[in-house]
Parts: sequence; C-alpha cells; structure tokens
Amino acid sequence: MAGRLAGKVAIVTGAGSGMGRAGAVAFAAEGAVVVVADISEERATRVAERIGNAGGDAIPWVADIADSDAVQRLMRGAVDQFGRIDILYHCAADVPFINSQDRRLTELPEETWQRMLDVHLTGTFLCAKYAGQQMLRQHAGSIILTATVDALIGTAGFDAYTAAKGGVVALTRSFADGVGSEGVRVNCICPGYVATESQMRWLADPAARDVIDRLHILPVPGPEAIAPFAVYLASDESAFVTGGIFPIDSGYMAFKAHLGVTDVVQGGAGS
Repeated sequence: MAGRLAGKVAIVTGAGSGMGRAGAVAFAAEGAVVVVADISEERATRVAERIGNAGGDAIPWVADIADSDAVQRLMRGAVDQFGRIDILYHCAADVPFINSQDRRLTELPEETWQRMLDVHLTGTFLCAKYAGQQMLRQHAGSIILTATVDALIGTAGFDAYTAAKGGVVALTRSFADGVGSEGVRVNCICPGYVATESQMRWLADPAARDVIDRLHILPVPGPEAIAPFAVYLASDESAFVTGGIFPIDSGYMAFKAHLGVTDVVQGGAGS
C-alpha cells in the first residue's frame, strides 16, 4: 500500500482503543505494517482485523507494557517477523485506574503511586529502551511517546499521574539528545482531554461535560484528531524534528479560569 509510511514497520502500544487504535489505523492507511499491541487480546485482534479489512497490513500482539519480559518479546517478535522497527508509538495507559485511583499526594496510597509509575513511566522506559536498541542497530527510527498537558501545568488531584507523565516529558528530551546522532528521533505528544472510549463515561455526564468544555477554546477532540500528528512524527516529513514536546489540547493550556474539575468528576487528561 502506497503512502507516507510505505515500507515502514510500526509498533503501537495501547492500540486496542483510544489514541492507540486511531494511530494504528492511520499508520496502516499510510502504508505501514502495524503491530497492534494491547493488554487485551480481544481489542488487539479487533483493531488488526479492522485494518486488514480496509486493505492494510497488521498483526495483533498481547503485551503488558509494565512487564519487561513481555516488552522484549514484543520487540523481538516484530523484528523476527518483519526484520526491523521503524516506528514506536507508545500510547498504553490504564485510564480507569487513573480516573478512579489518583489523589492529592497527602491522601495518595503508596501502592497507587507505585502502580502509576510502573505503567506510565516504567512502561515507557521499557518500550523506548527495547525499541530504541533495535533502531540504533538500524541507525534509523522514530519513537513517539505520549504524555499529557497535565504534566505541563498543575492539575489538582492527579499527583501520581502527572509525576509519571512529567517523567516521560523529561525522558523525551534526554533520550532524544542521546540517540539523535545515531539516526533515532524521539518526540512526545501531550494531549489534553480526548473523547476516547474510556473517557466517555464521564464526558457523557452533562455537568462534567459543561466544565470540560469551559476549560477549552476549541471542542474536545476524538482520538482520530491526534493521529495525523502522530503520522507526521512517524514519517520522513519530520526528519529534522526531535526532542519535541507537542501539546494537542484544544487550547487547554492557553487560558484558565478557576474551575473545580475534580469537584465535578474524577477524570484525567491525555489518555
């Protein structure tokens, strides 16, 4: 299939839903072979079949990105089957856990803090490490990480999540500096509120939706609105872009009134 990513092999984590699903579909539509990685076999298979039915090329892969052995199997499997890894788009997140378990630091259980770091920071480290090792062997590759605008501004009640994603932001810059001379680029997308499947439970609530809408200049996007920028970062069009932190937030960071988001709903941004 011809396209901007023709001939490239992409691994997308968290690809069974939300921004990962949208990214996997968009990559395949641009000609990439996509490894659809998700913790749920059912979701991964469904997305891979959707891509195949549209004429694309994809395989499902089950992986818990907080498990080092599972991440290494994912990377080895992609190389064994396709010979290389050109793109890593890391979107995996435990959104229901974020929305229901994060707290202000003084009320935050230590096990919640640790689980948040394991999934959202250590999981990022593992995926970037093992995909990066293959890309260094190739002297080429694009790593696209996912953080959140909540890592760039204060958001009360999400202290563990913002700490983990703040680490992803810092890691993006230092890792980009470390591998850039060897042909590997590293960038980070920081979404704002995105109307993914897992967020619709509270976005469907009129009171919550009213607060969220008033926090944005533009409408809250769906995950398909994030995918075109991921395609750009994955493609050769962004050959001179690395170390970038890119908010896609409908103007969320451009202004603020004092609105009590967590008084209305325990929800989160960027997943």
